[in-house]
Amino acid sequence: MTHDCRCDHGLAAETCRGEIAKAPEPILADEIVADVAQHHAGALEVMKAMGINHCCGAQLTLREAAASAGVTLDALLTELNEWRKATPSPSPGKDGGRV
Repeated sequence: MTHDCRCDHGLAAETCRGEIAKAPEPILADEIVADVAQHHAGALEVMKAMGINHCCGAQLTLREAAASAGVTLDALLTELNEWRKATPSPSPGKDGGRV
């Protein structure tokens, strides 16, 4: 169903702010493990499952952490970003935005 803002997500035009139409920003190789864990709820479990040590490796980039864990960077980023696409991000509002 299309409405005045033409975003096609079906909300009433007066409640649409375009948040639903936006794709989440991808998690990138040079982001820090601790930052990814803090800003993306659930990412810690993905990293742990791939052998990323959040405690000792919190200040490593994802690139460094993947190398340290013996997994390819592509595999790590794919897992994190696939999880990210499947996980709804909170819309800006009372809490000011992202988790």
